[in-house]
Amino acid sequence: MATHATQLRHQPASRGASWLWLREFIRWELAPYPERINAVIRMTVAATLVMLIVEIFRFPNAALGGYYTILLARENLAATWRGVRLATLGSVVGCLYTLLGMMLFRGYPVTHFFWVIASLYVVFFVMRTATNYGAALGFAFLLANTLAVWDSSLPSEIQVESTLWPLLVIATGTGVTVATEAVYRIFDRSDPLITSVDDLLLAVQQAAECFAALRALPKSLHNRILQYDMTGTGRLRTALQRQGVQPTKRAQRSALISLAGRLIGLATNLARNHPHPGEDDAPRLRTLAERLRTIRTELRESRVNFASPAVLIGQPSSGCPGLQEMERTVALITEVFHRDEIVDSSQSVPARDGWRALFLPDAFENREYQRFASAGCLAATVCYVIYNAIAWPGISTCIITCVVTALSTVGTSLQKQSLRIVGYVVGGLVMGVSAQILILPGIDSVFGFALFFAAGTAIAAWIATSSPRLSYLGLQIMLAFYFVNLTSARIQTDLTIARDKVVGVWLGLLAMGFIFDRFGPKSDAEQLQKLLVRNIRMLAQLAVSPVVSSGAITALQLGRLRSQINDNFTSLASQMDAVQFEFQFHHRREQDVAKWEWAQRAQPDLRSIFVLELSLLSHRGRWENASELTSVQVQALDHFLTEFSGELMHTAAWITHEEDAAAPRVLNDPIQRLQEAYEGHSTSNSQAILDICQQMVSSLVMLRRPTPGRHAKHKCDVDCAPSEPIRAEGFL
Repeated sequence: MATHATQLRHQPASRGASWLWLREFIRWELAPYPERINAVIRMTVAATLVMLIVEIFRFPNAALGGYYTILLARENLAATWRGVRLATLGSVVGCLYTLLGMMLFRGYPVTHFFWVIASLYVVFFVMRTATNYGAALGFAFLLANTLAVWDSSLPSEIQVESTLWPLLVIATGTGVTVATEAVYRIFDRSDPLITSVDDLLLAVQQAAECFAALRALPKSLHNRILQYDMTGTGRLRTALQRQGVQPTKRAQRSALISLAGRLIGLATNLARNHPHPGEDDAPRLRTLAERLRTIRTELRESRVNFASPAVLIGQPSSGCPGLQEMERTVALITEVFHRDEIVDSSQSVPARDGWRALFLPDAFENREYQRFASAGCLAATVCYVIYNAIAWPGISTCIITCVVTALSTVGTSLQKQSLRIVGYVVGGLVMGVSAQILILPGIDSVFGFALFFAAGTAIAAWIATSSPRLSYLGLQIMLAFYFVNLTSARIQTDLTIARDKVVGVWLGLLAMGFIFDRFGPKSDAEQLQKLLVRNIRMLAQLAVSPVVSSGAITALQLGRLRSQINDNFTSLASQMDAVQFEFQFHHRREQDVAKWEWAQRAQPDLRSIFVLELSLLSHRGRWENASELTSVQVQALDHFLTEFSGELMHTAAWITHEEDAAAPRVLNDPIQRLQEAYEGHSTSNSQAILDICQQMVSSLVMLRRPTPGRHAKHKCDVDCAPSEPIRAEGFL
């Protein structure tokens, strides 16, 4: 949010300030929000049922069964079922791969060692390039868990059984999760994503009403706004990614989430700066609040085409800074959902062939993925050699640690490693070992153990339902807790289990820190700029993409491009959240903070351009089929799109400081030519195309606004779009 950038820019990177920020961060992350209690209850019930099945049928090493009850999506029943199928598929493939490898290489120590290295490379490659994290994790978990088994001197029958048991355990956990969700959805069919967005917009609406009435914000409302501003929209983006909706609807909802988060940031600025609205500001605030109320109603009723008029955008206000930006953001929400034509079925994304749908489009072309897999493989191989050399198979959790903490950038990887060790200390030592000493000796029934197990699961599940910056901690607390209490079908009182797991985690973290982070990922600032530039260039490519082809090739390419842009938006937003977290505890350069701030402010404008381009693509497809446009109109439209695409490419070059990047221009001439072309021959779609193109230009101009308060020779109000583009400092 905007307030985060201001705080990062002016706040010294002192240890006291960092811990103060951490305290506030944890406070708001753990605060309740809509649907959180329901989600925690469902997770706890599902995990407890898995525990009862494990105890009754005496499944060994059942920790992954309980873990998957938390890991799977719960946004809707279809998403849960899809996640279950893919996770089970990944586990089956991992099991077959392991058994086949052991059949071929188990009797030859040298070839077995090289097979392990090759398998670890495959694991990291799949984790980086798979389109479904649950399926990749199922494959990786099963392979990593069974390496220590096949390195032991146990009989072959026991080794095969130990490889097959995790498959049954994972299938049990996923099956119970689906059954639990199916029962819950009988009573509640609401969309948790829309419910959460509605609460964000409600908070902004109520704040606008208070500002208009010159009233102080109630403490509860003030706290809600601060909570939403601190936690961000990462949880909503994760929910959207799991829902599995069609690309156009996903683009709409993604833009809605980004714009709602932008409104929360602006409302937080107003709340902290104690605005003094003038006579002209109060009516504008009331109009803004009324429009938000209408948008919320239409969202709850699942409308696509907002019938209400957009909020008029007034002049910048000195007494209420940010009001003009709030009006424009609300207008963008209306624009995103106003165009029902972008949901045209003719623009649906073609299905990718077979196994290609399981991996990213550039999985076997991008050398960064190979670099990632090589660095992860090296770190995991060092751990594998160490625990075999000292004959300590109990610390084989170091392999899993390497797998689940390997991310594409240094900052996010360090964050996950820190959360993982804290999670294992809390779940394995504090909740696990202390319970073995103080609680478990007094429990003599399954019912008593179920109560204890449900309490520990509920604590971890509450943390796991936080934003992505903290939810990983809850997952690791739960996994460590289950490693201690679900390793056998009896109450576990052996303290060495928790000790070995934590030592293994430490070894994995050391290997990742000294090996993977030095050779694998890039820095946060580099990755942030790379994602931003890539998305802008893809938007430029989408603007001039053909809509009619002689076959299905063009449609398939369009579908891949749209899917990549959607995925890049998600990656970019997640990266910005991670960068903000890292800035609090590491040395931060002023330039890096400016990059983060500019990229975050540019997100709503880029998403708006994306949705508008999708709308225009649909119009162009209809016009090509119906031949409604004259040759002059077609040429004017093509000229505008070519110029617009060129300006996006100039913007990308401007960000990367390329020497031949000329100063961007405002697209006045192409728009004027387009207007003149439609004056003589008007059709039912004429006004629509003009409106779309004007909105695209408006979003492009707003994208180039400078970061406020960062320029010495350029003075510009934050709400004022410059007549001539100015470079955003921090990318220079």
